Order: sequence, then C-alpha cells, then structure tokens
Amino acid sequence: MSATFSGGRSRLLRKLSGGTVAAVLAAALMAVTSGVAHASLSQVQDGFEVNPQSSWLVATGGAASAGFDVGAGTARSGRNNGWLFATDGWAFEGFWVPTNSVPGNAQCASQFYLQTAGGAQVGIEIWDASGHLLAGTYPWLNGSGAYQAVNTARWNLNGVNPVFVKAIIGANGSSRFVRLDDMTTQCYW
Repeated sequence: MSATFSGGRSRLLRKLSGGTVAAVLAAALMAVTSGVAHASLSQVQDGFEVNPQSSWLVATGGAASAGFDVGAGTARSGRNNGWLFATDGWAFEGFWVPTNSVPGNAQCASQFYLQTAGGAQVGIEIWDASGHLLAGTYPWLNGSGAYQAVNTARWNLNGVNPVFVKAIIGANGSSRFVRLDDMTTQCYW
C-alpha cells in the first residue's frame, strides 16, 4: 500500500481511523520488542598496558621464569605483553578480577590470547581466594607463531569475589615459551 501526500495529509492516514493507527503502531512495537532477551554483562580486560609489574602476580617453580615485554613490539595489541618460560618446572602470571558488582548466580568465561613458536600446552585457570579451582582448560597450542584465542568453558560464579585468572605453563625437560596478552573475563546474567 503506498501513501500519496496531498495537502499535507496522506490518503492512507485518512483511510485509517485514529484507533486503527494506534493499533497498528502498538502491533509494530510489539513485533520489534518481543522475544528480545534482556541480559546483563560485566567485563574486565587487561592487556598488560598499565604497569603490569604491579597489577599481575608472577610465580615460578623449578627451572622457569616469567616476565613482561614492555614496548618490545611483540604484543598482540597495545605495547606490552606477558611471557612464560619453563624447562623443568612451571611459571604463571595471574590477575585478580573483581566480581563484586556481579550477581552470585552469573555464568562467567575467561580468555587469553597466547602465542608460541614451538608448540606448548598451556593452562588457563580460575581460582577463588581460598585456593579452590573453579575452572580450567589446558589446550595444546600449535607452533604457528600467531596469537591464538584460548577460552575457558562457562563456569558458575557462585558468589565468589574476586576470582584469580591465570595462564600457566609447565615443562619436564623440554623448553616451553609462550607470550600472553589481552586477558578478558566476562560474566553474564
């Protein structure tokens, strides 16, 4: 149906009564808004850009080390990244993610971008402040040299605040090196 304007009024509007116009508009509005899920999201990101030495916790055991490349040109984004190295031991870098603004029943997931030139198995782990492992994934990264996204499966927050998100590498006699960047933790409810 087309509308032709003459004298500032359309024939269509003249054909439709005021009640009909209101009903058509209400139906159109319901069609546009019905079925839309109204979810909320909380997201924390850190790409090692602001003083990583003070915001990231680093730990090692055995023949291993960890640190940060600051302005070295090796980051996935920005200027900085972290790195882990192990020959006969383990190393991790982790970040405390505040979840106090997130409802206790939220579902969360975490992601790092990781890079290795020789292939390595890397863990992404989520811990509470009491030392309980909430979630983890331990994929083998190919040695392509490109940054690869590594995600945890969704995990239940269960009211925990904060959570400790870490990347960890281990080796038993064979050297492993990985760079990490752009940690993101998202919670949905």
